[in-house]
Amino acid sequence: MFYTHPRGDAPDKTSVDVVPERFMVAGNVPAESVLSSSVSSEYVKCYTGSLVIISPRQGLFMIIDHWPAKPMQKPTTSIKDIILRHKTLLSLLVFLAVSSNLLNLVFPKLIADAIDAYTSNTLDITKVSIYFVGVSVIILVLMLLQNIAQSFLSEKSARELRAEIIEKISKQTYAYTQEKTPAYLLTNLTSDVNAVKDFLGAAMPSLISSAFALVGASVLILMTDWKLGLIVLSIIPIMGAVMVYTFSKMGSLFQKTQAVVDKLNTVINNSIIGAALVRVLDSGSFEKKNFQEVNTESRENGLKILALFSSFIPIIMFASSLASIAILYFGGRFVITGGMSFGQFAAFNSYISILLFPIFIIGFSSSVIGRAQASMERIKSVLLDEVRSSIGTDTRALTGQIDLKNVSLTIGEKHILKNISFSVKPGSKTAIIGPTAGGKTQLLYCLSGLVSPSNGSILYDGQLISVYDADSFYRQVGIVFQDSILFSGSIRENVAFGENAQTGANTGQDAFTDKAIRVAELGDFVEGLKKGLDTEVSERGLSLSGGQKQRIILARALAQNPKILLLDDFTARVDAVTEKRILENIAREYPELVLISVTQKVSSVEKYDQIVVLVEGEIVGAGTHEDLLTTTPEYVQIYESQQSTTHYELQP
Repeated sequence: MFYTHPRGDAPDKTSVDVVPERFMVAGNVPAESVLSSSVSSEYVKCYTGSLVIISPRQGLFMIIDHWPAKPMQKPTTSIKDIILRHKTLLSLLVFLAVSSNLLNLVFPKLIADAIDAYTSNTLDITKVSIYFVGVSVIILVLMLLQNIAQSFLSEKSARELRAEIIEKISKQTYAYTQEKTPAYLLTNLTSDVNAVKDFLGAAMPSLISSAFALVGASVLILMTDWKLGLIVLSIIPIMGAVMVYTFSKMGSLFQKTQAVVDKLNTVINNSIIGAALVRVLDSGSFEKKNFQEVNTESRENGLKILALFSSFIPIIMFASSLASIAILYFGGRFVITGGMSFGQFAAFNSYISILLFPIFIIGFSSSVIGRAQASMERIKSVLLDEVRSSIGTDTRALTGQIDLKNVSLTIGEKHILKNISFSVKPGSKTAIIGPTAGGKTQLLYCLSGLVSPSNGSILYDGQLISVYDADSFYRQVGIVFQDSILFSGSIRENVAFGENAQTGANTGQDAFTDKAIRVAELGDFVEGLKKGLDTEVSERGLSLSGGQKQRIILARALAQNPKILLLDDFTARVDAVTEKRILENIAREYPELVLISVTQKVSSVEKYDQIVVLVEGEIVGAGTHEDLLTTTPEYVQIYESQQSTTHYELQP
């Protein structure tokens, strides 16, 4: 038995003495039962992330399931799950909060004893001062520790929750993120997580410590004078009923508030990204109207929440005023009749203040509770969504054979693609051409695995995309999108994007990067920059022209030295001369590359091995340029419409 890396072909024969006591395998079956019923332990290999069973005699190679380094953690579906996960730290935080609050109950007793001692001429001011200072210092230390633990807990839980959401989103398909909407997911990661963080770090410890303080103050009040205590404590049911009513109304309001935040994110994002277009079209008033409508909706929800608090606070103040009047009237009579000392009377008033403060804290925390509860429901909806993308394990090298069999795609009620079938041979070049809104880009998304077809299958070397390991697959399939998406950073980082940018020097990636830059006709442009490839690119590449951005994105796809390249109208912003040189460079430097190109230009793809004509989601013709000119009227129409403008283009 030996240990090896899942990506490696040759195992690292490091001896492992025993099989781990428990593996997580398919259906949560213990590994021992699998071993005893399948093959002997000498044929078990422990791969990082997987339990693999091999039977040389039967030629069996079966991955049972992922073997995590530590037990699988179930999705976070409630705040309770987070509490249980951090119960030790939370217990410490609650202990500190409860201790500091309970120590505050000592002050009224010290005041009472001091007053009674003063009236009897036995006051020891030094002793009283030491007690006051000692208790105050202890409370100060407890509160400092509480703040540290509070900050650590809230930030740690927020980081873990964000990581869990990101991990779940990363496993989903591109179509899922579009259906859920980026605005919703962004709010999930920011506002929703912050709401849960505020509850865990601030509201919950305050609620628990306030509850202890409330009980402690009530007990001391009854111990001081049970008759007056019962009169005063009769206000608590009134306050409780008000809080229950407020809390019951608040949950739905916060759900609406978070939904409005989604809308605000969408409107603001569109306005910022499309700022230039808004100014050119002079549609600022329209955008302003959209923002004001959503902002007004947000204000209305906020006013409803404020109205609940506006009714809550006066009722609490009225009840506390009644309690104060009761203390003055009945307590004063008790003092006059000798049933209560001045010190006890003063302590009683202090206990009332301590009693009311937790009630206010609980009341104000109800908004945090409501927001956290609403946000957790939204987070739960993401974490419990079924992962639509399959996690494949096949890491074999692709040859380039691609087969589409009756592929259909429906989004909502609209049929985007209808029974698409064609094949791409290794080393060949295929063009997908047709009028706008014909489904060409969506077909490319299906080929890339970003969108799963509603019906039919797409096979790479006879296997579904879902069978392949995602990292291995996308290292071999380069994609150039129609949108020129660049990130803040240097040109080098954008070309050798992600992990390659960090590891290129050690893996030979720099050679691929340099080659990609030459092929994409970026050499002269880069040499003209003072810092060359280390020149910083502003966010979304606003400092570059459309053609420069398009070529950087092409270089990014080529830098990973792919075997298959998917292009979505990549030369739309490049002149004909540069486009011709780029295509010649690709043919020369990547002779075995499988090229599938979505384009509008017939002149760019006349020499391709296959041209697929797509009209309204259906294939109306497929073949070479010469074949289509004689068999497909739609292609002839596209060709002739472009021929009339060809002589206007600059010639080399």
